[in-house]
Amino acid sequence: MRKMQIFFKLFAIFIFSKKIDFFQQGVYITFYIVFGVCSMTFKEYWQSNISDGKSGLRAVLFDVDGTVVSGRNPLPGAQETLNFLDKSHTPYFFLTNDSHHSPAQKASLIAKAGITVDPQKIISCSHAITDYAVINDLQGAKVFIMGESGEPCFAEAAGLIPCRDLSELDDCSLVIAGEGKFDWHDTFQAVMNYFIRHPERKLIVPNPDSYWPYGTSGRMGIGAGAQARFIAGLLKEMQIEIELVYLGKPHKPIFDCALKHLRQTFGLSDLQPQQVLMLGDALFADIAGARNAGLQGALVMTGVTTREILSATPAGERPELIFESIG
Repeated sequence: MRKMQIFFKLFAIFIFSKKIDFFQQGVYITFYIVFGVCSMTFKEYWQSNISDGKSGLRAVLFDVDGTVVSGRNPLPGAQETLNFLDKSHTPYFFLTNDSHHSPAQKASLIAKAGITVDPQKIISCSHAITDYAVINDLQGAKVFIMGESGEPCFAEAAGLIPCRDLSELDDCSLVIAGEGKFDWHDTFQAVMNYFIRHPERKLIVPNPDSYWPYGTSGRMGIGAGAQARFIAGLLKEMQIEIELVYLGKPHKPIFDCALKHLRQTFGLSDLQPQQVLMLGDALFADIAGARNAGLQGALVMTGVTTREILSATPAGERPELIFESIG
């Protein structure tokens, strides 16, 4: 009986995804959502993927907030799905734009929602600092960090020398936009004047997000991406252009970093980007980001993307796979 249910859900995916792409009418979009993909969970789809071996997918990348947890609450079927993937030896990692919590710290935060996660399976946007430092021959360079950058520090793990002393700012090769609580007034002014003196130097932005949910109160926090763009905007008014280097979703460095970890950790030296599925709740950061990096993208309807947003999204920007939840 269970196999029959999965068969009919997969059949609905095939039939109704074709109608949406062909007609591009709102009525079919709604029909697709109600009777097609959203009636199936990611776990059900992946069980079928493993059993038929025809999809070509070999690994999974998960967004965290809105996909696995919502604040301090687990999302339906999340732990069961992760247990299933572990049991079936499916290679997977978690991708997060949380740039100032180390993997151990992030795993601890996820555990408060009742989900057990191996810290070694968490890839932060700040992990991409290492690749950036290697490519640009920056190991051993002194860098200024606005705010926090994990404990242990991601920049230090990348072979850089972190600095938070404003009096030593001019000795730093670049600036990294961290997160957390710090003195915005003095830091922003000092960094702005640093770039007035050194416009050729770069502002590294691991987390490009403009805002983030501030707990369960419905309030929003100002993200590191917005802070970096604020400084760059002020400089632009002075006719000074600086380069912002983004590392996190939807930008390519974090996906390249994840592919490298998948290949090295699971011995998949021949793994190709199109063989990896990115599962997330955000059409831009997760889905568009994955596509731009050559990965497959799949949406879950448990986070920031509502049915109204999905219906209003052009057909070419919608993912081929849409699930009601992770499990």
